[in-house]
Amino acid sequence: MYWYNCSAESNGTRCGDTQVGRSPNDVNVVEEYLDNEQTLYVLRVLMFGVTPAISVFGITGNVFSMLVLSRHGLRKSSNILLFSLAISDLTFLIGFNSVPKLLYEVSGNAEGFRYSEGVSYTLYILHHVFHNMDYACGGISLTLPMLITFERLVAVFLPLKFHQIVTPVRTWCAVSTISAFWWVFFIHTSMYADFSYGFSDRLNQNVGLIVRSSYHYHNTNTVAILEETMSYLMMKIPPGVTLVGCIAIGVKVKVASAKRRKMSSSTSGESSRRTTKMLLAVCAVYTVTCGILSLPTFIPQYMAYTMTSDAPSNLGKVMYQVINIIVCINSSYNFIIYVAMNKNFRDTYKSLFVGVCFQQRNKKTSQEPSK
Repeated sequence: MYWYNCSAESNGTRCGDTQVGRSPNDVNVVEEYLDNEQTLYVLRVLMFGVTPAISVFGITGNVFSMLVLSRHGLRKSSNILLFSLAISDLTFLIGFNSVPKLLYEVSGNAEGFRYSEGVSYTLYILHHVFHNMDYACGGISLTLPMLITFERLVAVFLPLKFHQIVTPVRTWCAVSTISAFWWVFFIHTSMYADFSYGFSDRLNQNVGLIVRSSYHYHNTNTVAILEETMSYLMMKIPPGVTLVGCIAIGVKVKVASAKRRKMSSSTSGESSRRTTKMLLAVCAVYTVTCGILSLPTFIPQYMAYTMTSDAPSNLGKVMYQVINIIVCINSSYNFIIYVAMNKNFRDTYKSLFVGVCFQQRNKKTSQEPSK
């Protein structure tokens, strides 16, 4: 998801060929554990089978989450945050599983659009559109849990001032600011790529490729800075803050519950505690996901390749897709947590099905001829 898989333009070298500036005998070149045919087969299984199956479940779950949360009303900050998270997860899953991406990466025996120039260029434009949906909404999904953590910190540590500090308007403004930032960020990075159409000796046909743009080569320092910025703002700072916040909230809730049991058997504030536990579960799974996403930082030659690398190993390509599957799971599991941990959500979800079934039954009965 998070690394732009472009082809290198210089010296006619593409992703998957010998890396620019390295010879095949270079000792730094990572040993290939998978040949090209094995790699292509694994990628097809992951991208045509595993990922779409998870994504269909995630898209369905996020749609139901949005319906239930809208039924509950978007006047509570927690509902606004969860509704926004569902939208970003839904849009990410759609962008990640785009047809142009599949056609470019795994539809044939190599990367590229093997169609006429006009069709290839159209697919290139659509690839950009879905690519921006993928990356921008992925960035939003990986940042919103930090906002959810801040909201719960105020609710737990400053309950009497909560409604003064956290308002629906401020929550919408915060979500809109994060969304605008990531959309602008990744629309800008799309300027690093360009379209190239020509004859490929290896494929023995004309092919459209996504190559590095002149803007990329003229701004290599900026590219490096933005890539590092993306790493910190998406996969380092948010999960770190969320982890610390979740620990603080968990300790506070545990202490408060112990005091409450000693003082009385009152159930006041039970709804807020249930909401806190549910949001903590969302943030906890998110933190684990980000921990897995951080593995490329420590073993980049085996786990992934960045948007500035030109020749990932075959194992790197496969592990990159495995990481993408984990991100898809992260964008799909929230619905399960809502149903399992929130009775109000579960009851509303059931009422949606009961209402639909009841309407269909009445419609069927009304259409039957009277005896």
